[in-house]
Amino acid sequence: MTDDDLRTTLRRADPAASLPPLAPTRVAHLLEQTMATPYADAPAQTATPSRWRRPALLAAATVIALAAAGAGWLTLRPSSGDDPAGTAAPVSAAPSVTRLTGSGIAAKCIAPTAQVLAERADLAFAATVRDVAGDTVTLQVTHVYKGAAIDLIEVPQAPGASEGLMGSGAFEAGKKYLVAASQGSIMTCGYSGEADVEGLSALYDTAF
Repeated sequence: MTDDDLRTTLRRADPAASLPPLAPTRVAHLLEQTMATPYADAPAQTATPSRWRRPALLAAATVIALAAAGAGWLTLRPSSGDDPAGTAAPVSAAPSVTRLTGSGIAAKCIAPTAQVLAERADLAFAATVRDVAGDTVTLQVTHVYKGAAIDLIEVPQAPGASEGLMGSGAFEAGKKYLVAASQGSIMTCGYSGEADVEGLSALYDTAF
């Protein structure tokens, strides 16, 4: 096809071929108006993501969501030593144990007074003998009159020996006692003994 044939074909396809040509002044006006219109005034085109960008954006959003979920699981998951069911019993603190020594019985004892008990004793408590094993007595403290809070008291006691306590004179399993101590030694001479000995409980109530 020659250039003339191509031009003839284009003229036949032109829908405005049958219209009269514009006047030169009209053509000049339209050209001037087109050149004078700023580019910024042209209508903005809304960018439409191409077909391949939509799946890519969805995949990126999924990865971010999974990463956030994984970080939350790592933060909240139990440690290797934790009970996964959350049913492990709480660990209780070991009871405090205080050791006292027996006091030698004085040759002569004067009547005990609440004033001397209050001044000399740095530890006073009510307790029940929990166990007597060999030469060691274990007392479960039930009330502290003076001194720091304690749970258990251990006292040495020779089998069959008297410790100079009010009552039977020795610690016996299951019995309740009122005990005063000074500088780690049990106070005797009427200041320590079985709780139900007459006058001992009143002595403690007055002193403390």
